[in-house]
Amino acid sequence: MKVLTDKPTFEKWFVEDYLSINHNPMNSSILTDEELDIALSESAPESFPCLVFMGAQDIYSDGNQLRYIYKDELRLMQELLEGKEFTH
Repeated sequence: MKVLTDKPTFEKWFVEDYLSINHNPMNSSILTDEELDIALSESAPESFPCLVFMGAQDIYSDGNQLRYIYKDELRLMQELLEGKEFTH
């Protein structure tokens, strides 16, 4: 799980941690710059800040799915954990 505060934070996390691409020539990317831009665009969260984690792999997907949790969901979780009634 990772807190993503803005687009640059997301891009750094996505490339270095999720795709495991770094600047080491021994571990270069198999993606072209265009493919990487598409992957970043398709995988980006709807808004920031948010939490990201990898969901469980299922038999129909190619790999772990990225799941995002946004502020409203976190507020609801906090209210529920504190025993407050749902206010929405």
